[in-house]
Amino acid sequence: MLTKKQKRNNWILTVVLLIVSLLFLFPVIWMLANSFKPDAAITADMNSMAAFIPPALNGNFFENYVSVLTNTGFVRYMCNTLFYAAILIVLGVIVNGLAGYALAKINFPFRERWLLIIMLLIVPTETVITIHFLIIAKAGLLNTVIGYVLPMIVNPFNIFLFRQVFLGLPDDVYEAAQLDHCGPVKYFFTMVLPMSKSVVATVSVFTFLNVWNDYLWPSLVFTSSDLLTAQIGLNAITSNDNTTTGQTLAVITMVTIPVIIIYSLFSKQIVEGVISTGSKEG
Repeated sequence: MLTKKQKRNNWILTVVLLIVSLLFLFPVIWMLANSFKPDAAITADMNSMAAFIPPALNGNFFENYVSVLTNTGFVRYMCNTLFYAAILIVLGVIVNGLAGYALAKINFPFRERWLLIIMLLIVPTETVITIHFLIIAKAGLLNTVIGYVLPMIVNPFNIFLFRQVFLGLPDDVYEAAQLDHCGPVKYFFTMVLPMSKSVVATVSVFTFLNVWNDYLWPSLVFTSSDLLTAQIGLNAITSNDNTTTGQTLAVITMVTIPVIIIYSLFSKQIVEGVISTGSKEG
């Protein structure tokens, strides 16, 4: 039972955190409010609190969004990115999950050395992107979906996350599954993954965000406008001299909203996944 002093302190802390949150959200609120305004209104409201208030709802309220969606290929860019993200989430969970399970539960020669090698491969993408590009170019896979997806499937950090969680899975469950003639692969898909929902959600969210925010790799692989991603489309639209400030803010808002939605829906799973990976030893 909380005392009156503890309740009061909790209320004070909650108010302080809300105020701090609003300070961090001010740029997002400003962007969202002004994405519905014409440039003249944005300029007029710039130095007042009206900059954080959207205009009155009328027939031109969504004009910036309609203009972007109808006069550019941004819808196609977003659909492309969602498609690539879906492929990489499925393949990434399967491939990295199987690797993590092998490192955690299967005894094979030099297992610890393989783990050390994988740990050493956790490096920024920029350090290996040239090698990836040369391999994809030599294989003749430039400007293809396979060429874009292939180097991004295996992720050493995701393998490590899976391995840390799988270390905590009880071995007696697998022994019981073997008695029911359940093989390793079937056991992985029917038992291991369902028991590790937090880390699966964490890896899925990280993969989605990597694909959604990636600019460098797709800009190297793709030349066809039909295959471009949201970030490249964002750059192409905002760098156009004919794009207004309101349209620019509308595009940025559409790129930002999916990230906010993903974090809002899966923040609990992300925290649980990170905590569970940090609590395992080995």
